[in-house]
Amino acid sequence: MKKLPLGMGNVVGLALGPILLIIVLMLPLPLSGGQQRLLGLMLLTVAYWGTGALPIPITSILALALATLLGIAPANEIFRAFSSPIIFLLIGEFIITQSMIKYGLGRRMALHILDLPGVAKSTYRIIIVFGAVAVVLASVINSAAVAATMVPIAVGLVEALSPAIRSEIGAPNSKNPLRFSTALMLITAYGSVVGGLMTPFGDPSNLVGWFFMQKRFHISFPVGTWIIFAAPVVVAQLVIISIIVLVMNRPEIGLIPKAAAIIKQQKGGLGPMSNGEINTAIAFCLAIILWLLPSVVGFVMGYRAPEYALLRARLSPAVGAIFGATLLFILPVSLADGFTLQWRDTRKMDWGPVLLVGSSVALGKLMAMTGLAKVVGDGLAHNVSGVGALGVYLFAATIAILFSELTTNLASVSVLVPIVPALALAGGGNPLEATIMATFAGVYGFALPISTSANAIVYASGEIPFLSMVKTGILVDFSGIVVVVAGVRLVFYLLGAHIA
Repeated sequence: MKKLPLGMGNVVGLALGPILLIIVLMLPLPLSGGQQRLLGLMLLTVAYWGTGALPIPITSILALALATLLGIAPANEIFRAFSSPIIFLLIGEFIITQSMIKYGLGRRMALHILDLPGVAKSTYRIIIVFGAVAVVLASVINSAAVAATMVPIAVGLVEALSPAIRSEIGAPNSKNPLRFSTALMLITAYGSVVGGLMTPFGDPSNLVGWFFMQKRFHISFPVGTWIIFAAPVVVAQLVIISIIVLVMNRPEIGLIPKAAAIIKQQKGGLGPMSNGEINTAIAFCLAIILWLLPSVVGFVMGYRAPEYALLRARLSPAVGAIFGATLLFILPVSLADGFTLQWRDTRKMDWGPVLLVGSSVALGKLMAMTGLAKVVGDGLAHNVSGVGALGVYLFAATIAILFSELTTNLASVSVLVPIVPALALAGGGNPLEATIMATFAGVYGFALPISTSANAIVYASGEIPFLSMVKTGILVDFSGIVVVVAGVRLVFYLLGAHIA
């Protein structure tokens, strides 16, 4: 009889999840019935994710089924999250990525990046350059769209360099992910998220905090002021992220022997672009243009212009991804080969991240809808009385990051930011300063595939072991607490009353 691949972690996890759920349901907690059931369900879900008791996508949709069974919310409310635009952004991105893989466009783009002077010689430089590019792009494009743009190129880089790295370490036939590829994917996600802090339009959660601050404190908070606050945080965080990612996922080799020669040889073997590559490039560029267009119009015509408001409302990143993906089923390669993609090409795609992201959106909405997130937040405010300004700032940033790990950034900021001013006053801090910190920290959350859309997208590449993301992400989260608090405090110290 064939031995089942059942490890101790699976057994412990399968038992631990229900035990935690039952314990929470039996405890006399000061929560409503729906809140208490959701808390137990969240603990079960985290236990299954952490132990690998079930595949992560299966755990995610199981949580939604259990939420329905436990009566936390009606089924139509819970599963409505799968109509979220981020789901269709993922689907469109996956289709474009599949075309890049099929025709080798991602590999061609990767080889051209590697051929830049001095880059290809060092795995460390490649990783750092990728993170910097992601940050720059995310300052003007939605972070999920940036990850969707960068992942195909990263996959191409891994394909181009893996043979040389595996040969150098004496494992030419190994199928395990390289630490180099893990680091490359992680810094792509982290750079995409951190870069979104640069402007209030970089992430939807930014807008929530931005508008709240202006309304709550009756101040003018121009885009330029936001950038002044965000720039030191983004730059410092990129440096720290690079260090953490490289230390926790140290590439197998630092220098790639004869890298320049390998790259030039592989570039020479590519030949001219095929019709499939050209069509894929057209679709890819169309998606990028549509992702960029609202931001460009806002920058040129002003962010209060009706044209900007119209484009932002109607041209979400999901729309751009769908148009780009659809074009691949319209553009022909040749009379003999038909269109660029056939529907059968999508059978090779990994649909797990779609289930993962949809479920994370649903769980985040349940946290807000049941009031569990607000109850937890209000309870925390009672524990910070008299801790001092620095203490309350660190507390606000920490709670925002912790919430963002288990809910969407948007849900985290929407729930926490309104209670932060009272929390700051109770602790002896500046309410506006604390609100800015909580808004910035709410974008973080790097330890789980569900924490951000960018995390889910890069995790789908198959190049990131779950525990590697968790361990690296936790360190980045802790560093973010310090960076956000120090960066915002520095700007307040320098600008004082002139921040508005």
